[in-house]
Amino acid sequence: MNLEILTDVTVKLTHKGRGVFANRSFSKGETVVSGRREMLLPERTNHSFQIDFDLHIELDEPGRLINHSCEPNTGIRNNEFGAYDFIALVDIPEGTEITWDYETTEYISIAVPECSCGASNCRLKTRGFKFLPADIKEKYGEFIADYLKDSPIHRFPVKKLTLNLEKLPIKS
Repeated sequence: MNLEILTDVTVKLTHKGRGVFANRSFSKGETVVSGRREMLLPERTNHSFQIDFDLHIELDEPGRLINHSCEPNTGIRNNEFGAYDFIALVDIPEGTEITWDYETTEYISIAVPECSCGASNCRLKTRGFKFLPADIKEKYGEFIADYLKDSPIHRFPVKKLTLNLEKLPIKS
């Protein structure tokens, strides 16, 4: 457990299980939790964090206990500890649950088949970054996993091409 930051946040039991809550106010852009990698995992689990297409880690607490929201108050950034920092996307008042969007690290998500975040813009399920609409990817900007930022799927979103075969010239 990352004890040095437990004065800034606390772990409480919620209807979703354990969650992380702010013990003080955080300003937009401030690091709320700095996660540390505890171990590399041979394959993904319901509680692992994806850091590359074929690499998952177990994160220390409290980072591992931060719940998902489709309208999160933190975004993730790769850090020097081989894990993620959780950065305030908005001003976070004291007592607020800290949340992040699982789809900003997971290329294909298995963690939350049915979302219960309660956000007004809830997507109802988390399927992974691969399936996020372009406008949501753009909204998160830098606050997605580095391996996803560098991938062609993020830089060059594939657009569907529709052909109207009736208007194509036909050679006889």
